[in-house]
Amino acid sequence: MMSRGRKLGILLLGLLIGTTVFGQGSLPTEFFDYLAMTEGQAVWGIGDTKNLMMGSVTPVHLHSQVWRGITWEHTLLICEPVDLQITDVALLFISGDHGPKDAMFGLYMAKLTGMRVALLADVPNQPLFAGIREDALIAYTFGRYLEEGCLTWPLLFPMTRSAIAAMDAVETMAKERWETPLRGFVVAGASKRGWTTYLVAAAVPERVLGIVPMVFDMLNKAIQIEHQIDIWGDISPQIYDYADLLLSPVAQTPLGKRLLWLVDPFTYRYAFTMPKLIILGSNDPFWPVDALTLYWAALPQPKLTLMVPNSGHGLDDRMRVTQSVAAFVHLVVTDVPLPRLDFRFNESLAELELTVTTDQIPIETTLWLAESPVRNFSEALWREYSLLQSDDKWQARITRPQEGFLALFAEFVFAVNGHKLYISTLVRVTPFR
Repeated sequence: MMSRGRKLGILLLGLLIGTTVFGQGSLPTEFFDYLAMTEGQAVWGIGDTKNLMMGSVTPVHLHSQVWRGITWEHTLLICEPVDLQITDVALLFISGDHGPKDAMFGLYMAKLTGMRVALLADVPNQPLFAGIREDALIAYTFGRYLEEGCLTWPLLFPMTRSAIAAMDAVETMAKERWETPLRGFVVAGASKRGWTTYLVAAAVPERVLGIVPMVFDMLNKAIQIEHQIDIWGDISPQIYDYADLLLSPVAQTPLGKRLLWLVDPFTYRYAFTMPKLIILGSNDPFWPVDALTLYWAALPQPKLTLMVPNSGHGLDDRMRVTQSVAAFVHLVVTDVPLPRLDFRFNESLAELELTVTTDQIPIETTLWLAESPVRNFSEALWREYSLLQSDDKWQARITRPQEGFLALFAEFVFAVNGHKLYISTLVRVTPFR
């Protein structure tokens, strides 16, 4: 297993670049220090397996760590399909509150992927500190870090430890129960759990074969905040819990800048060499629809993105998402190269042109386009149009209307092991002439 020192070495170049941006003079070791402090704290108990029509579910009661004197407890469900095809890789889904539908979702994904799915709930443990939850809880811990400077406070650290503890439990079960050691995990999560997904990949890249971070479009945080204020005049109301950190003078203090640096996955981007499928919603009010453009180029290959049309933070088009996750996982575990989209936008006063090429043959192609009177597309209706194919490239030319804003992206669909892999270009937003 790769040592902590070697992992820091892999990240050295990226972190040094980060010091230029944030004015830091040393590596952000606090994240790794916390993980080292809590190493070996995880304990778990395995419950009785329940056999269902779609497969079996084994509950695991997991104690991931003791954080600030609080023992973190989680429900971890091991979902195994009837037709188990892949035995040496598991799909780890990081989720929030445990619910009655977790087992069915886990079994559904297990059936789609043909592999065991480990569904980790209660990340973070909540409510804490007199009933605080979700973003408000994360923001509270950030505030305490700024007050005390103690490395244990940022909630993303124990959230990451929770996922690593789940990996430890699943790997032990693989050796002792299934007699098939795992070669790694594909890790997925949405929103704050998408944030955690990135950090897990930074913490233990040698154990992560691929990642699927969903509806977390906030890498390169300082630039993202500038972008939101530039186009909206304020940060998104959906992240107002963080306003005291992001908009107050404390954000410009050395400790405030360091906190943003510590918890921003962009800081650790050089560890993200594993395949990535970044899933976002075209109508997500948390972020500008083109937020991905502020960090996409800096992420290492291989990488794909899926912009789910007419979907918000909840990714309403579940079929598009689950099919794509299953297809992506199959490509990762079989070590098949991901399809690659190369695209360019050309603008003139009269029109906007998009040209796309790909190294694999798609089964479907679509142009998605939306208009909005303001530069906020959370309420916009995305309409689909055809792309024109000429030899090995696809094109679209859009005439600009007289006022408002226009956003567009292309979607390509590939057949993978009986599933559809939906992937997208980046979104281009342009003022009308």
